[in-house]
Amino acid sequence: MAFVSELTPEDNSASAGATASVTADRIGNTLRERFHNYIHKRECEPTQSDYNVKMASRAIAAFVIHHLGLTDDLIAGSAVCDSSTDGGIDAIYVNHNEKNVVVVQSKFNQSGNATWSNVDFLSFKSACEKLLEKQFHRFDLILQSMVDDITKALNSIDYTFQFVMAHTGKRGAANLILTDMQTWQNELNEAAIVPDNTPFNQLPFQVHLVSAEDIINWMRAQSSTTIDLTDVEIEQYGRVEAPYTAYYGIVSGDQIKEWWDTHSNKLFSKNIRNILGSTEVNDSIKSTAINKKELFWYYNNGITILTRNIEPYRRNNNSNRETGRFNFKEVSIINGAQTVSSIGVLTGFTSEELSEIKVHARFILIPNDSDDDISNSITRANNHQNRVLGRDFASQHPEQLRLRDELIIEGYTYKLLRTDDAIHEDNEKTIDIDEALNALACYSCNPTTLSLLKSQRGRFFENLQSSQYKTVFNSSISGIKLINLVLCHRIIDQKIKEILQNTNYQDEKKKYGILTHANRVFAGHIMSIVPNINTQKNIIDIDEALISSELHRILEITENLIEQNYPNAYPARFFTNVEKITLTLASYKHNK
Repeated sequence: MAFVSELTPEDNSASAGATASVTADRIGNTLRERFHNYIHKRECEPTQSDYNVKMASRAIAAFVIHHLGLTDDLIAGSAVCDSSTDGGIDAIYVNHNEKNVVVVQSKFNQSGNATWSNVDFLSFKSACEKLLEKQFHRFDLILQSMVDDITKALNSIDYTFQFVMAHTGKRGAANLILTDMQTWQNELNEAAIVPDNTPFNQLPFQVHLVSAEDIINWMRAQSSTTIDLTDVEIEQYGRVEAPYTAYYGIVSGDQIKEWWDTHSNKLFSKNIRNILGSTEVNDSIKSTAINKKELFWYYNNGITILTRNIEPYRRNNNSNRETGRFNFKEVSIINGAQTVSSIGVLTGFTSEELSEIKVHARFILIPNDSDDDISNSITRANNHQNRVLGRDFASQHPEQLRLRDELIIEGYTYKLLRTDDAIHEDNEKTIDIDEALNALACYSCNPTTLSLLKSQRGRFFENLQSSQYKTVFNSSISGIKLINLVLCHRIIDQKIKEILQNTNYQDEKKKYGILTHANRVFAGHIMSIVPNINTQKNIIDIDEALISSELHRILEITENLIEQNYPNAYPARFFTNVEKITLTLASYKHNK
């Protein structure tokens, strides 16, 4: 990956190779043919003399989206928004599964020896800054159609933004330009209050310079040879006949370890997610494999494998399917990459010990004469299923059931189970568990709790015995208290929305950002000053005038605090930082 932070002036100072133009032409032709059918043709008719150059440039943008956005060619092609009104952005894609936004400027340089100019960089930087400021009207209609997706990413601290300049020219950029690019990346992340020494691949804002060399390397990595898995032993196996032949059963960990040692991540050539590196999920998989081998099958979702040919061994007994052996040709693991890689990297275990790990596996036969739509559909569906969340388990916790029963007495419904938003009933006497979490966490007015609520709310439900969960859901919270807190929180939210509606984003961006991202801090402070909310044994009437007055007061204090001390702060990050939340809450008391 061509992070600007890792590039040096020497990368760009070397002369282009003698075959640079040939390489550039080959890249252009290959990618144009690959993405041609998926990219819009506005302002780009086949009769135009520069048609091939324009389409090659757009195809480069699509390829970057495909590679970094972890999506298929169809979606990558449709993400291209290059036009005379594109505002400096040639392609953009938001991957909500991976929480990643890829923004691309692309150029097809036929000579292969070009380098990025200062004009190129300043144009792209300006476009990205306008995107971050939500000036969507400045961009192409295709980008404007993605406003909801982009806004969701901008309003969250969980998304990574990759700003990519890609061309078929030389690696890197001249020293002055490269320095400016690196400074820009540093400024974006400093404003986001990113800790020092954060690895480049974990920065929320990343700037990349992609050259012909990088594109060739990416293409080479994607053109891996076919993989066959031979002599695979499946325990307690079954067979599905239609509409596609498939075998399923249990595969042992020692076999999976062998697959990984032999083929590594080439096993996942069709997996749109591939492997995600070190994550909590991977660490959990490894922990189970090491410490609870006998429970692995029960804890794990298993793996799904596509194959072009299945050869059962002749000695397999169809009347007794306790164990069968098979050869699978041209395979790709489309779901379960984390499982396979986590078992694959285990060390210090014998084959016998690894064989105690049991994994559920499905091998689906995709006929050679079928088109890629079948394979893509199965792959996409296997990677977009709903997850079971920690809050789903909390729905059966005794404290939650107690609150449900106490709310019933007051004529309220406490919704513990998730339902589809489309069928959610908008009833003022209905409180769901997420709304309860918001109110209770804000009421604590604890900076750490407020930070978690804003940035990692799932942590509250990860462990129902943890201090995070017990801080908000405990025996001191009665049904009446929960109702009063939720009603108060609803009014605060409504007052914030009213101010937002009367705030012009273009003219008052800082204020708009504070209102959007300081909502939990505002709620925490205001709930701490509402009289009697902690001791009442009946449902109370909330003093809306008090809330409105206090909200305007602390909004002004917050604006002054940030303007005077943190003028470049990124609000979405500022109000997840425990130190900054502590300072903000203290300023409300100090300026009474």
